[in-house]
Amino acid sequence: MTTDSPNITGFEASLAPREGDLLSLPFDQYGRMRVAQNLLYTLYTEITSAPEGESAEGFKLSVLDVGGYPGILRHFASPDFYDVSVIDVVPDDGSIPNYTKGSGMELPYPDGSFDVVTALDTLEHIPGNERDRFLSEMMRVARHAAVLINPVQSIQADLSEETLNEYIRWILDAQQEQLAEHREYGLPGVTLTEAAFQQAGWHTATFPLANVYNWLLMMIAKHYLISLRDDRASAFERTLDRFYNLTFSDGDRAEPAYRGVVVAVRPGLAGALARVSADYPPVATSDASNSVRLQLTEVLMTMLDLKTANHEDRLLREQMERRDKHIAGMEGRMTVQDIEIDRLKVEVAALQNEARLKDDHIGNLETTLGQVREDYHNEFQEHARYISRLEGELKNKDEHILYLERLLQGMEAGRVFRLTRSVSRFLGRS
Repeated sequence: MTTDSPNITGFEASLAPREGDLLSLPFDQYGRMRVAQNLLYTLYTEITSAPEGESAEGFKLSVLDVGGYPGILRHFASPDFYDVSVIDVVPDDGSIPNYTKGSGMELPYPDGSFDVVTALDTLEHIPGNERDRFLSEMMRVARHAAVLINPVQSIQADLSEETLNEYIRWILDAQQEQLAEHREYGLPGVTLTEAAFQQAGWHTATFPLANVYNWLLMMIAKHYLISLRDDRASAFERTLDRFYNLTFSDGDRAEPAYRGVVVAVRPGLAGALARVSADYPPVATSDASNSVRLQLTEVLMTMLDLKTANHEDRLLREQMERRDKHIAGMEGRMTVQDIEIDRLKVEVAALQNEARLKDDHIGNLETTLGQVREDYHNEFQEHARYISRLEGELKNKDEHILYLERLLQGMEAGRVFRLTRSVSRFLGRS
């Protein structure tokens, strides 16, 4: 099923991607979202047309997109017909409706909480020994169906990722985290994913998505444009994505594929898989056509190598010009600073002279203070000697007075004795 026809009406019209931002999404993201959109349409129509299914009137298909940050799928699913929730490990900033921060390894929902559960470019970011648990959680909360789209293991996919990773390291001097995680965990296999659902009693359909050589060609071109770090290059990158999305995206399913699609349904909805197979039949390809794609990639890398050298030369010249201007500006600022330094030197010299004058004044004051201290000390000694002499004279006077007082006392005592005797004599005569 496609939704690009100008005669689309009603429900199908609501599914058509909006012009503008969505068509300018990165080609690989847009491609898987368009496929997910079409599969949701198929599942919606099957669920509402089943004898014991939901009534189409007012029905909304509840969808849980596991690992779906930043919520791109909801832009491909009309809110009139779908109720999309997203869960991911990224912290919630409030910008995504119906968003929950959580792990796909332990979904915080009761059994059968959603009609459909999707995982779009998520399974490859889960360690291989934990993928069965992840798939079990998807099956547990899915009422009717599950849709998985992700890179899948193949020799061509492994070599393409290795080539791209080395190219990124060379041209950007960087490490691509997603590719590093792919190598650490290993890409999932379609057969293993199918087997997990079939062992649980589900029915499955699979088909390839994104020819690996097309993917490599586009990724090299995009990362080259990113390496230019230029607004015009960024604008051209968006134009390139838009061109690919409008021209090649819908038919980009030739083997060998970079991604695989697995649609799994419960037994009551097995009829939907026939429609999926009809909508996505095998795309004929040949070794010759893939060889042409690979040769185009090699030609592109050679051209970009030359262009990168020219671009780096231009950047070097611009950098040299900026450096010369910077040096000229620095020289001008240094001249101003030299003038300011000379002025400061004059001020410092004046302050030093003033400090010397103050030091001289302080020295004079210290000499005067020393003389004053010496004069005061001499005067104090003189006063001390005078006081000592007075104290000695006072002591002598005190002793003389004491002598006189004793002498007077003795004289007084003699007079009293003589007087008493005279009185006694006088009385005796009488």
